[in-house]
Amino acid sequence: MLVTKTRICLLICLFISQLAQASVDYDVLDLPAVESKMATKSLIYNVKTFGDRTFATGHKGHILYSDDNGDTWTQAQVPVRLGILDIYFVNADKGWAVGHGGVILHSADGGETWEKQYDGYRFGEEGLKYYQQRAEEDPESELMETLVYEMEYAVSQGADKPFFSVYFDSETVGYAFGAYGIIVKTEDGGKTWVHWMHTVENDSYYHLFDYTMMENGRFLLNGEAGLIFDASVEDDYTTLLPNSPYEGSFFTSTTASDGSLIVAGLRGFTFVSQDNGQNWQESKKPQTGSVVDSITLADGRVIAVAMTGEVLVSDDNGNSFNKAAIPYVGPIFAVGAGGDGHLLLAGPRGIIKVAFAD
Repeated sequence: MLVTKTRICLLICLFISQLAQASVDYDVLDLPAVESKMATKSLIYNVKTFGDRTFATGHKGHILYSDDNGDTWTQAQVPVRLGILDIYFVNADKGWAVGHGGVILHSADGGETWEKQYDGYRFGEEGLKYYQQRAEEDPESELMETLVYEMEYAVSQGADKPFFSVYFDSETVGYAFGAYGIIVKTEDGGKTWVHWMHTVENDSYYHLFDYTMMENGRFLLNGEAGLIFDASVEDDYTTLLPNSPYEGSFFTSTTASDGSLIVAGLRGFTFVSQDNGQNWQESKKPQTGSVVDSITLADGRVIAVAMTGEVLVSDDNGNSFNKAAIPYVGPIFAVGAGGDGHLLLAGPRGIIKVAFAD
């Protein structure tokens, strides 16, 4: 009896140790997304259209694509099993997607299959080496000393910081940016990524959420605590615009058909600028929850959506908004064009295509 009990205890201990080992080896950055028939009805973070193809990105590595304005969807093959927050294509074939775990993915076949180019582990490890070298080259720089400390902390934390947005100016030059001011740049299509945090006036390392292109070829970058930047792929430094109209977070931005810039965010505050972000005025709109996404439709109307489910429409380039005549679908995280008088609304309930009256 004693031998039997001893053997049972040994087997239990062995089983527990194997479970512990399995938990150590488990990493969603190394696990592929699982194909699911429910992917279109599960959590979706973003919806965007490039050319004739529409993409939706969501949790557990879900990337979906549609060639019929969101009527039907196909799930892409993705090598990671974590939230994908943004996507960008420079042409019909080449695209990038970013998300939790500091992951950057690349597709060369129109988004049908993806490969991992980068992740949060590399962000910390490569960032530490990069800024240690920069600190050695400029030992009097307090900025480099601070960034070395930040990278040491990043290494200790692992892959815990998400990229919120990705933008590519060409097939080779692109940026990814996100939580706590993280930003990287590539000039070779993502084969290598260089740290770019030292180029942004963001001493408090606030989150960087979204961007929109300006008529002058530059782009506006918006973030937490009212941050609004003027940036260009040709510059080595990103300029903080001094006249931010609000101290809360700006979650989204878009450019109206007349070139006006629109930013919106926390508690529904929305502002418009006619001079590339130098001055702002508050948009007239009904009270809503936090505005989390916005787009400009081909017909010039601006659509903004609130996390609490409101859909707003502007016919005057963002100067004023009214509630759209759309039934409540629940919380909304993103909005996309659905073609033929429809919108694609995305959130915890997946993708919902709704009719949008003229």
